[in-house]
Amino acid sequence: MKSSTLSPLIPDGEKLKKIDPFPLASDPAYCDIYVDGIHVLNITVRLTEEDLPPEDWEYANAKHTLGAPRKISFPGTAVIGSDGALVTAECGRPTEYVLFVVVFKGDRVENSQAGVEKLQRFIEDFAPGAAKKIGCAS
Repeated sequence: MKSSTLSPLIPDGEKLKKIDPFPLASDPAYCDIYVDGIHVLNITVRLTEEDLPPEDWEYANAKHTLGAPRKISFPGTAVIGSDGALVTAECGRPTEYVLFVVVFKGDRVENSQAGVEKLQRFIEDFAPGAAKKIGCAS
């Protein structure tokens, strides 16, 4: 992942801590990022054989500030807001889809279209790389 897509999301601080108790090789996988002891980013990655039902997409759309369906640069579906996202990427093998749940919080959350674009750039960098690391065929 490019640091240029993550750094706009991470606030300035003295101490950056990444916790991934269940790394990408596990299902589900989790990653939490803290800055100076404050939780700023949570990512959950799950493997699934079926795409999400419409009510999950509707919930994500309503839950995230400025949440809306967004076009993404890889095969999949996304609802992205300024403070979080729900994304599925087509995988093919070892599973049909990879699900990404991203929750972003803290003083770098920009409740504007620019904030949505920052989070989308991060997702478009992170999700394909994570899918490739899992071994997705698509």
